[in-house]
Amino acid sequence: MADEKDLEVNNEKSMQLNGMGEKAPEDDEQQETRLRWDNKAQFILATIGFAVGLGNVWRFPYLVQKNGGGAFLIPYFIMLVIEGIPIFHLELAIGQRLRNGPVGSWNLISPKLKGVGVAGLLVSIVASSYYIIIIAYCLMYLFSSFQVVLPWSRCPTYTPPGQPANVTLPVEECANSNPVVYFFFREVNDVSNNINISGGLYWKLTLCLLGGWIIIYCSILKGIKSSGKVIYFTATFPYLVLFIFMIRGFTLHGFENGLLHLVTPQFEKLRDPLVWLDAATQIFYSLGVGFGSLIAFASYNPVKNKCGRDAVCVSLVNCCTSLFAAVVVFSVLGHMATTKYDACISSVNATMGMEAALNKCKIADYLDSVGSGPGLVFIVFADIIAGFSPPQFWSIIFYFMLLTLGIDSIFGAMETILTTLTDSAYFKKIRKEVLAAGICFCLFLFGFIFTQRSGLYFVEVFDAVSLPIPLLVIALAEVSGILFVYGPKRLCNDIEYMTGDQPNLYWKACWFIITPLSIVVIIIATIIQLAQSTLMYSQWSKETASGASLPYPGWLTALMFCVILLPILAIPGAALVEFFKTKNLTLHELDGSYRNENPKQQNGISTS
Repeated sequence: MADEKDLEVNNEKSMQLNGMGEKAPEDDEQQETRLRWDNKAQFILATIGFAVGLGNVWRFPYLVQKNGGGAFLIPYFIMLVIEGIPIFHLELAIGQRLRNGPVGSWNLISPKLKGVGVAGLLVSIVASSYYIIIIAYCLMYLFSSFQVVLPWSRCPTYTPPGQPANVTLPVEECANSNPVVYFFFREVNDVSNNINISGGLYWKLTLCLLGGWIIIYCSILKGIKSSGKVIYFTATFPYLVLFIFMIRGFTLHGFENGLLHLVTPQFEKLRDPLVWLDAATQIFYSLGVGFGSLIAFASYNPVKNKCGRDAVCVSLVNCCTSLFAAVVVFSVLGHMATTKYDACISSVNATMGMEAALNKCKIADYLDSVGSGPGLVFIVFADIIAGFSPPQFWSIIFYFMLLTLGIDSIFGAMETILTTLTDSAYFKKIRKEVLAAGICFCLFLFGFIFTQRSGLYFVEVFDAVSLPIPLLVIALAEVSGILFVYGPKRLCNDIEYMTGDQPNLYWKACWFIITPLSIVVIIIATIIQLAQSTLMYSQWSKETASGASLPYPGWLTALMFCVILLPILAIPGAALVEFFKTKNLTLHELDGSYRNENPKQQNGISTS
């Protein structure tokens, strides 16, 4: 391991490689300007809050019941061990060692790898832009929950022309569907008939979007000094609410049917490669690797910290939370399915007999039709909550829980953006409060795409296809950059310097062999699946009060490919820019520039 004097010399030399014109971080004791977490608990809660998000509540339970019940946990935990935890640890180690945001950290490792950080930054911008609309939905449901009668528990009425005021009829769209579906599509989104019809901005949703960004701004205006305080509540409150809902769910008639449906293993489904693909993409999506947020969070840690232990701890907490949320969700859904099953049995038995009723009515069919995403929490759960007593209480705590989950997810993405800019020489002199306000305002304007009357369709499309492939490519680029540019030996020495221990065989095998190979396989499988499938979105018709699946129009397909390719192309794009900036170097010198500049360094480029 190099001594402190050697490391200080190397830090000075590394300034030549910093494309942002900044000095590389100095020794931990000397660097007084960079913010720190107040304590270890803040960092752990921030990473847990970022990792534990809406996907744990609305995506993971659906994937379990769709992909073989309890059998799905086998590929899920395998992917966690060989992909999720190793990448999580790697990102924490990079941020903790280099004490920079994602762009700055990768630029310090090698200027031609700066694009890896830029890709994470772009993904964070996209994620923030449509995560915030979920917060807007939560605010609208939260405000509506304070009414004497929940507005989605009954249809609104109107007086027909020429009729006396005491003659009222339910709104036709609501009467032809049901109150909770009507409220979501008409009152919350005022959705247009298809994605080609913009319909202009919907003012209610736009105001809620503004309210969401005001909440985010007030939480991040001083960086981790403000968000670190908020995280104590936002990261712990969801667990309290989930526990309350679990107790309530276990008192409901038929809850056990939901749990049995959830955990009953269907091992034959493990032969389907799409099950393994779902497990892998859910791990990446859930843990939040690839966004750059983990690098940003870890950069505020002291350099002497056991980041591997943190990675394992947070990853396991995240997965256990997913299982906990699945139990809560399916205990409540079991009650809903049992209620519908009992009604079906009574109805069919009265007209066709019990044998026909048993053939027609199946609890599993009701549970399989639930789906995931916004429809689960804003339609299915809203309908169930309306039957609780008192419904206002259950609605308030449920949507406030979703609000805190959304806030924590955006904290991570916003920290990536804010840390990247504040670490850059171009923005260092701008007050953090002003910079945060500018970021929030720009993303508020970008969010108008989701608050127009066709915005719900864009939320669905962005959630489905905008992140999985870029996140996988970023993770592959991270591992490849460490393996082929930074060097396995130097990474291991860095981790020994930070933690006091060399990485064990598990970490080395995953980082340098298993993880990159498995990511390559998953990327290829994802691209093949995407190429073979017809991209569809769910459309809602006001006239028929029903939904349908429609193919993406050509312009939407082109738009989504641009959204997918932009962060991916940033990786080779930044390398090409650096190549032309240093075109006087030979290819061999370019590849070895970092090592040649730092012949003595064995422990990374930062001593902090």
